[in-house]
Amino acid sequence: MIIFNDLGHANRIAAAAGTIFNPAADTCIARVHHGVLLGGVTYTGYTGASIGMHVAGFADHWINRDMLWVCFHYPFVQLNVNKVIGQVPAHNTKALAFDLKLGFKVEARVPDVFPEGDLLVLGMYRENCNWLKLKPSLLTAGSGVTDGRQIQSTPAS
Repeated sequence: MIIFNDLGHANRIAAAAGTIFNPAADTCIARVHHGVLLGGVTYTGYTGASIGMHVAGFADHWINRDMLWVCFHYPFVQLNVNKVIGQVPAHNTKALAFDLKLGFKVEARVPDVFPEGDLLVLGMYRENCNWLKLKPSLLTAGSGVTDGRQIQSTPAS
């Protein structure tokens, strides 16, 4: 199941991603199976033209095609932003590899942000987002994305 704005999930995802979730301004999309949080995304810093994305996974294979589609449909289609921004500590090579595989590009390096080193600022533009081309296959008909509450999907493998 894909769930929007569950505060418990949002706080756990944000903490794992090294940020804080503000329910008054931020949004969360989480994937849950039998009540267990598999992973998700929080969005912060919406400007009208861009939004920040923070990602955390808690289980292998937590992200599927439907989750990818929803996570990029929300900012690029529902919010109509042109750019999604990510921030990754340069020493976190696993997170960086994941983000690059998603299609983000390194746009800037800010030195000495962390005790371990630099911060990398990544960006993805709408026209470069291949995930919008996916056709959600497991979402329950009629549950919709725009209701902002939850989307049913088949169980995680």
